Amino acid sequence: MDGEGTILPVTFRPIVLFSIGILGWALNLLILTKCGIDAISILQIHQADKHVPLYKSIFFLSGLLFISIFINLVLYWYHQSTSVALFPYLFALILLFWPTKLLYRKERLRFLRMLKRIFSVNLFAPVFFSDIILADMMTSFSNVFGDLFIATCIIFTRHDVSYFIDSTHNLYYRDIMVPLLISIPYLIRLRQCIAEYMESKEKRHLFNALKYVSSIPVVIFSAIHRKASIYITETGTVPKNWLLKEDTIFRIWILFVFINSMYSFWWDISMDWNLINVTVNSQQIDEQHQQKILLPPQKHSIPIIHFRRQLYFSQTGWYIVAIFFDFLLRITWGFKLSSHIYIRKLDGSIFLMELLEVIRRWIWVMFRVENEWVKKVYSTSLPNALDQLRMNRLDRKSSSGLLSPIAEEESL
Repeated sequence: MDGEGTILPVTFRPIVLFSIGILGWALNLLILTKCGIDAISILQIHQADKHVPLYKSIFFLSGLLFISIFINLVLYWYHQSTSVALFPYLFALILLFWPTKLLYRKERLRFLRMLKRIFSVNLFAPVFFSDIILADMMTSFSNVFGDLFIATCIIFTRHDVSYFIDSTHNLYYRDIMVPLLISIPYLIRLRQCIAEYMESKEKRHLFNALKYVSSIPVVIFSAIHRKASIYITETGTVPKNWLLKEDTIFRIWILFVFINSMYSFWWDISMDWNLINVTVNSQQIDEQHQQKILLPPQKHSIPIIHFRRQLYFSQTGWYIVAIFFDFLLRITWGFKLSSHIYIRKLDGSIFLMELLEVIRRWIWVMFRVENEWVKKVYSTSLPNALDQLRMNRLDRKSSSGLLSPIAEEESL
């Protein structure tokens, strides 16, 4: 697809994906509620109206946004004017900052406060579970932020897509802005992990931080590879003052993509979902006294894979499907994270990959919240000590206690 002049032009794609993401969050809350999981308490928020589920307000707001997008798409198809694409973005901002009590003002204020907290650079500020969920969701939209920059340039300059992506010139600081915007969600999560470590001193937060650090080289080498590809198309070679050749840059990029994708997938299933844990046979659990027994060191320790026994959802197959889908989409999203393929002419597959990543994040949220709910429900009634150890390993402990309430919520 060549940018404009298509059914879904480049200028509309970011706002459409953002709208689908909001709708997905509402579906998450609806499904979790129907399954008997109190997502509101897990997220540490106070419901404005006890009789009106939170997901209803999100469905309503996302519905208004979809209507605005559809109306402006029809106008675009009729007038073929890129300036029409500006209106749904303006409508989204008006909807978010609408001053009166109409349109679920308390819910909109809650979202603005969450954005204020996650964009804070204060390493000593408390990190709440709802803020973590929002920041992780933003990482799935990282490449969409890069697309948004290109879409903005197209809207205000009236140039086509190829003018911005097929030139060696750094138009409107494209070579800096696109990688920077893609990196921002990962830098936010990095800051949160460091803040959690400073509060709890648990090393797992540092290992989690490494996951987000590993995404930065992917973005950097992707931007370099994109620039090299343009030079090769125009002149047949990269500039002589470059230290690395194009094929070397590509191999380094592929290596970092593999590291980031595999690390992220393992963290999803072993830490965020707590479904799999690997131990070695150098320790056992004394069932009678409920404590660890360290065995003498062995030359050949055999790793043992443990699967979580407490599964809240009745169908085990859903967990297997989720693991498979997460693995598949983690690999493809590692490539989509790359800025040098943020838009392709005559190719709608990139938009499809962005959409699939949004769907993957819906699934991730479901099982991430399910894991927190299992810890809350089963932590005091586990069948053996190994399960107790596994649950305690992931509790987010702090000096103020587990899942401390968000003070700002009291004023809503």
